[in-house]
Amino acid sequence: MGIKNFISSFILKFSNVKFNNILIDHHKYLGKRENSLKIYDRPPRNMILSPFNLTFDPTDRLLIVNFEEDPIYYSIELQVFNKLDKEFPLVIMYRKDNMMDIYYTNEIVIKNRKKMVADLLTKVSFNQLEDIEYKFQFDEMGLDAYLFLKDKLEKEIEFKIKEKIPGRELTSILAPIGIASKKPEYFPIVFLKKFGMVIKENSEIFVKIHGFSRDTTEMPVRTNKMSFYLARYSLEPVICNWNNNFSGNINPIILNPPTLNISNENITFSLVKNSDYYEIRKISGKDEEDHTVSFEFSPAIPNLLSLRSNSKINGRFSTIIDKKKGIFAGEYYLTRTGKVIEFSVTPTKGWQPFPGKLWLKTYKWISEIYVQDIRDIKISSNWRRIKG
Repeated sequence: MGIKNFISSFILKFSNVKFNNILIDHHKYLGKRENSLKIYDRPPRNMILSPFNLTFDPTDRLLIVNFEEDPIYYSIELQVFNKLDKEFPLVIMYRKDNMMDIYYTNEIVIKNRKKMVADLLTKVSFNQLEDIEYKFQFDEMGLDAYLFLKDKLEKEIEFKIKEKIPGRELTSILAPIGIASKKPEYFPIVFLKKFGMVIKENSEIFVKIHGFSRDTTEMPVRTNKMSFYLARYSLEPVICNWNNNFSGNINPIILNPPTLNISNENITFSLVKNSDYYEIRKISGKDEEDHTVSFEFSPAIPNLLSLRSNSKINGRFSTIIDKKKGIFAGEYYLTRTGKVIEFSVTPTKGWQPFPGKLWLKTYKWISEIYVQDIRDIKISSNWRRIKG
């Protein structure tokens, strides 16, 4: 999403990418690893301990347009939200001084985001307007969008996009977050379903800033013998923060009655039973639109409460978004020394549409869990950016 500044001006040098080119072989990568019972030396309990959290930022549609030669701005983003059976817009103006101006008509679209924005950015302004005129539709001919507002300088911002492409097809993509914060608060998952770049041929497009027409930025390369504008949209974005940094107490999840499927807060756990030890095979979260993000582990995350001291476990994970398996994947590492469990996760496999180091490989989650006893468990966890 724009608040996370998740698409920069250099990304997406390719488009119309098909899933069979970018998906990981989910089942082959995970394999059929199982934990040995030798990793346990404490009696089994009908409970599990999870260090994971998932938070969602449901957005109905989003559209970003880059343009040239304006002295203040270089990009506009329009987001649309369904709240209380109504649609509400949110507009982000990206500025050349690295500031972002955020405009909205109803506090409902921003009230849960202000802290997140403050965590990521220091130069941001929030501006509530009485009215934002907009249109954001898609039909068999493609995108039909319009925006008009007056910014905080009381000057007009306007754009219009009308694709005229019979049988317009869309794809999906995991958006690269290569320019995110050097001290990330979470791992950003921005999966753009029904994604498209505006095709130059037969498309009507204009951007007007403060009364002056601005040229829409064009992509530097052709793809499939077509030219594109740096104007991109998603009709079903799935936005999720994986493992927000956290320090504090965590509590075991009691399995009463014993079960292999349990929900706690906003996560559903799919468990396996290794002898009498419950282990976490998969975690899943769901947003307000029923989009699901899941992580499957191989071997299953062992029962942390019963781990033997000096035990070491190396495993893998693979990500599922809605029904698409293998969006990205990686490895996890677990060790226990006395009362301290060290747990790390590193994404290692995925896809990006431009050359260079895979962006998600620069993220590593590190946690330290201190188990004094069942009633006193503390965790300190955070994401770091690492060099290859």
